[in-house]
Amino acid sequence: MVDLYKKNSAESLCFRYEPVSAANPAWNRSLGGIWPSGSEEQGSRDEEGLCFTTNMQCLGGAQYARQQWLVDAPSAGACVTESAGLDVRWRQSEDFLFAAVTLGGEALEARSHAAYQALLGVLRSQRKPHLLRVWNFVPGINEPDGATERYQLFNSGRRKAFGEAGYTLSDGAPAACALGTHAGGLGVAVLAGTRPATAIENPRQVSSYHYPRQYGVDAPIFSRAAWLPQAGAPDLLFVSGTASIVGHQTLHPGNTLAQLEETVRNIDALLHSANQRAGSTAWQRQHLQGRVYLRHAADYPLVSAYLREQGMTRFCHLRADICRSDLLVEIEAEGQALHAG
Repeated sequence: MVDLYKKNSAESLCFRYEPVSAANPAWNRSLGGIWPSGSEEQGSRDEEGLCFTTNMQCLGGAQYARQQWLVDAPSAGACVTESAGLDVRWRQSEDFLFAAVTLGGEALEARSHAAYQALLGVLRSQRKPHLLRVWNFVPGINEPDGATERYQLFNSGRRKAFGEAGYTLSDGAPAACALGTHAGGLGVAVLAGTRPATAIENPRQVSSYHYPRQYGVDAPIFSRAAWLPQAGAPDLLFVSGTASIVGHQTLHPGNTLAQLEETVRNIDALLHSANQRAGSTAWQRQHLQGRVYLRHAADYPLVSAYLREQGMTRFCHLRADICRSDLLVEIEAEGQALHAG
């Protein structure tokens, strides 16, 4: 896709994880973020409709439940725009935009296509065409819908919308995750900007968009991580939802601890690849923050104890289904670090 909007910019982006009920003096610099609706702390204000809530139970780490994306300049007020027949909520600064859409209905492939068509339309109209990170929340993600798993239907709708919008894999796929929920409609949220991030792949894994057809007619579209350099501010690393997959196969089915150990090995491999691209050693697992998704709530004590041993202490743990029925845990994360080079 031809980049019509490329320009030099000094605006920078950062993130923050904090309790949902925390005072927030920085609303005028916030683009929004994702909050679990099942958090035990529900006392905060959602000024101007900035939060995108998910129907997920918070199992632990509530002090990191509220995710916020902040810019170093005042952001515009929240807007609701009709795009492709849907109401898209969004908020932007000069260089970055956070947008979200939720829609009900039964035909998941059509809903996925409509959601992405609407979101990509807003990004283009607001001159923020470069996707940095995407969050997908799919009701009944592992359930069959006729002869096809619902996650595969979701992927087909997403790929169709990307193709119609002119996105190709040469543009660099964004970081992303796709989790299953048990209530509510399909929800998609995106973080985008005027300049692209650099896609990072994991040498231990087949790129998602090259998965064989056994995982569906249309493969997913995401990079394993994405790196956004920022002049005069910490670089950002977006780590996609990461699980116990090596090559393209799930390892250790039925064994939560073994899957968790494999997941951490995959994250370490990603950080190594990101450091090589950045010419640095700044990305370290103990500096990451984010979310841990667990299929079984009873696994929380085991998972949280292991991650503490690995120095991964700044995470909110949520109950969610994972995109494959044999996966028991998934970790998504962000990092921010200054690089000498």
